[in-house]
Amino acid sequence: MIAAPEREWRDEPTWSPSIARPGRNCWRVDRADRFLCIQDAADYFRLVRRALLEARDTVFVLGWDILASVDLDPQATGNTAPTRLDELLAFIAHRRPRLRCYLLIWDYGAIYTLERDPFSQWRLGWRMPRHVRFAYDDRHAVGGCHHQKIIVVDDELAFCGGIDLTGHRWDTSAHRVVEAARVTPMGDTYEPYHEVQAMVSGPVARTLGLLARDRWRALGESHLPPPGWRGRDLWPTDVEPDLDEVHVAIARTMPGTDVEPPIRECETLFLDSIARARRSIYIESQYFTNEGIADALVARLRERNGPEVIVVAPRECQGWLERNTMGAFRDGVCQQLLAADAHRRLRLVYPAASRTQRVPTFVHSKVMIVDDALLRIGSANISRRSMGVDSECDLALDAGDDMRVQAGIRTIRARLLAEHLGRAADEVAGDIERTGSLRAVIDANASADHTLVPIELPASETPLPEAFRAAADPDEPLLPGASTLAGRVQSAMWITLVPALLALAGVAVLVRNVLLDPSISNAMISTGAAVLVIVVATILRVTLLIRQFAPSVSRHRKLAEFG
Repeated sequence: MIAAPEREWRDEPTWSPSIARPGRNCWRVDRADRFLCIQDAADYFRLVRRALLEARDTVFVLGWDILASVDLDPQATGNTAPTRLDELLAFIAHRRPRLRCYLLIWDYGAIYTLERDPFSQWRLGWRMPRHVRFAYDDRHAVGGCHHQKIIVVDDELAFCGGIDLTGHRWDTSAHRVVEAARVTPMGDTYEPYHEVQAMVSGPVARTLGLLARDRWRALGESHLPPPGWRGRDLWPTDVEPDLDEVHVAIARTMPGTDVEPPIRECETLFLDSIARARRSIYIESQYFTNEGIADALVARLRERNGPEVIVVAPRECQGWLERNTMGAFRDGVCQQLLAADAHRRLRLVYPAASRTQRVPTFVHSKVMIVDDALLRIGSANISRRSMGVDSECDLALDAGDDMRVQAGIRTIRARLLAEHLGRAADEVAGDIERTGSLRAVIDANASADHTLVPIELPASETPLPEAFRAAADPDEPLLPGASTLAGRVQSAMWITLVPALLALAGVAVLVRNVLLDPSISNAMISTGAAVLVIVVATILRVTLLIRQFAPSVSRHRKLAEFG
């Protein structure tokens, strides 16, 4: 494939990075013709659908989760093309026989089995046209997962961030208390949900296409279309980018294997960004449990003239077990930050769709904005596991000394903050400019109904043993991912043991819950939950191991999927 000549960029001779350094805190820095910060899954799903309809050569989807029946545009009217994901993929594959689609999803652990679509293999693999390839990615470190959320279309347009093509994600930026379309495929309603994804075009999209191909090659796939560029402009003509002609860094987390060292670019970029901040650090993260990053923020908070720190997180973690593990870890880190906030520059807040009705907006986004120098959007949470155990991919827009890009970053930050405050973006931008402070704008809107609310932390909390953290939020894999047959067999043996250790940790959390509330009803509920944890972790993991050690099934599955 012959690449079309690339246009010259006006800022190429003078641009210098402010924070991003390839080989240190990022993989590489590539140029993007256009860049857009997509706020929330309603717009993201709609843009993905439009991109898939334009695909002609290749589509790569990397994800933590996927739902074949997810509706990418539940509010669509009068469209002839399908909006449901599996029907849309079949539609574009039949329409363009030369199109090759590759969908790669984490081969999830037993603990998630009851939450996943059991028919994904059938709906997205076996019953699809032969040139749609679906696979589960099991080449991950023991105790870790593949967490990257990337879509690349024709190596020209790409999406990267924190959103999977699955249920329980769709919402608009209005985050209304009542939203008719905010339902799961089973018809269950859920609370407002905040997400962020980046859309890019140009050379950085092609680099993300290389990353996707590397993931497939790690599974042994050798017949992949070569990367290329036909000069087609897939950017929607009616979508105005936030910025054009910018430099975007790609930062990754990849746990080490028996032949490859670990990659911890995401962690290094966090630490370098915090160290370089002068005025403000704005963070959105589902989890906030990493003590190393917390220590870096503590050091900045203790400085007399350090930056203000805004952390937007969920009001609480989802699910009982998660609240008593990751939630407890987060409470400890937040208490550490509050203790260091002698100069009152810290705000730990959650977005409320309605403060008076106590309806929170759940935060699933992973965003960091440092001054007007760097905007980061990706899949990495501020947790231990996102820095060393799970695979992650973040995009960082580095302004360098380009005042045009710096202004664009300020605009995006104001728009994100305005969404949480229920106000117009230009009004919030004006308030930030007038006061010179993000926290001042947040405080001024504290009495509004749709606003940011301080996170309530427990007055006292019994710290969890380190063994709990090692099981739920490890910093390093229990064993590296296997790259040889012997290594895969060894990892499979550990995969049998790890669920048992996780089950024991879950039982210990339940015991702790009973000690905190020794009522008979709570004891009975906790006992039943403990039995369920053990049964699910044991029986379902045995089932997954049987599937893993059935090579004939694997061979037939591959033939059925891709011919």
